[in-house]
Amino acid sequence: MSLPRSLLLAAALAMACAAPPRAARRDTPLPPPARESRAGARTPGAGPAPGFAGQNPSGLRDSAVARALETASSLVGQREIAVNGVRFGDDCAALVRAALASGGRAGPADPASLHALATARGLVRRAGPSPGDLVFLAVRPDGPPAHVGIVESVSPEGTALLLHHTDRGVARLRANVGRPWTARAESGRWMNDVLLVEGARIPAGRLVIGFASLL
Repeated sequence: MSLPRSLLLAAALAMACAAPPRAARRDTPLPPPARESRAGARTPGAGPAPGFAGQNPSGLRDSAVARALETASSLVGQREIAVNGVRFGDDCAALVRAALASGGRAGPADPASLHALATARGLVRRAGPSPGDLVFLAVRPDGPPAHVGIVESVSPEGTALLLHHTDRGVARLRANVGRPWTARAESGRWMNDVLLVEGARIPAGRLVIGFASLL
């Protein structure tokens, strides 16, 4: 089906996990998958050391999610991720680690390691996102994890509103995981934003490979 021009995202909303800030063009291909190879490393300004100590009880988790989402949403438009004087970096995992830290958790420094941690604990699922969940995306449908964000909200129709880091900074992205192969239902009540990947326009939901809660 023909996609409305208003749904077509510029490359600024492509998954620039570790790409340096640059001017965005609508015909710019997706940058290479994450160049984040410092999982577990302690580098200056990298934020808290990786770690994970199990999940919170329900009430405490609600509070942790609220703090994490407040932090992530406050960073919309920012390229450098810094919270309370702590610099986390300028890539997609930096946003997630800053949000987790606000919720009382710490995590590895790249999408693949975050995904591996969640997988090892049996937390990754393909559907049913909830606010505060991490969301993992690939550069092709069902590919390996190359990008990570956090779910801000979920509509009754199944559209997840995601916070993620792009080459222009932190931005919001809509991804429907119920029927990700189309951009809009006839009712217009759920939709996907479209990502430009190697010259192809792909509904964001097709690139989602899983959700997990680390809070």
